[in-house]
Amino acid sequence: MTFVVLVMVFVCIAVPLVYAWQLFRFDEPSWTAWLLLVADAGVFIALVLLVGRWDMAGHYTRFLILAIFLGSVLWSLRRHLSRPWRARGQPALRKHWTRLVSLVFFGGALGYVVYGLVPPQEPRELAFPLENGRFMVGQGGGIGLLNHHAGHPEQRYAADIVALNTFGYRAAGLAPKELTRYVIFGASVVSPCAGKVVASRTDLPDLIPPETDQENPRGNHVIIDCGGFNVEIAHLQKGSVRTAVGDSVSVGETLAKVGNSGNTTEPHLHIHAVDPETRTGLPVSFQGRVPLRNRRYMN
Repeated sequence: MTFVVLVMVFVCIAVPLVYAWQLFRFDEPSWTAWLLLVADAGVFIALVLLVGRWDMAGHYTRFLILAIFLGSVLWSLRRHLSRPWRARGQPALRKHWTRLVSLVFFGGALGYVVYGLVPPQEPRELAFPLENGRFMVGQGGGIGLLNHHAGHPEQRYAADIVALNTFGYRAAGLAPKELTRYVIFGASVVSPCAGKVVASRTDLPDLIPPETDQENPRGNHVIIDCGGFNVEIAHLQKGSVRTAVGDSVSVGETLAKVGNSGNTTEPHLHIHAVDPETRTGLPVSFQGRVPLRNRRYMN
């Protein structure tokens, strides 16, 4: 788990800084070559800003990365303002053909990610299921690059939600083993709709990251019949679930606390809506906004 987080942080921070440093040092003979290099760097930076887990790398860090990149562009632009569109000798596209390949590849990936961020039509509006904090969507969106649940028909529109501390991080440390170092651990979970509880469990242990319980993927959970569709809320803290099967709940009623039970590598709240007859996932929105990766909610 630590290795995965380290790779994510490296890709989010170190690689964009390398691109910015290269851009700062560019000294190309023509505008064509300069624009090609800037476009390649810009597309990659945009991809990282959209796909990166900024709850791990730091919510505010991405704005610093963007500022550094834009500063490098402006500095490099000053150097190239007087350059001709085309220079004598080797054509820019031939000289920088690897950059052109990179631009096409990452440009296609960026288009695919933007497609995955397009909100689905007619989502079910729910109340936000957490209270008293700053929250960010870690997994959410219509494609696997943004949401590892997207390939599962029942959980296609699922969201994994974490909480952020004052500095914009989900935890004190990259991948701590102490559950209390995760900001969301113990956060109050409230009902996102009015309905009846159709399933619940509260006896499973909270696991030490990165341990998982694949035999009980939901872990401690609550499933609510919201009238025509069910909402499943998973990975709750042991002994914290306050409702039982058959109980009626109202919007905003306290249900449980966030834990780390079930098939989860670290504390977070999993939520998704499903059609109980077809077992297909249904899109939802909170506060009028669909939960997409890196989207923030205040409650």
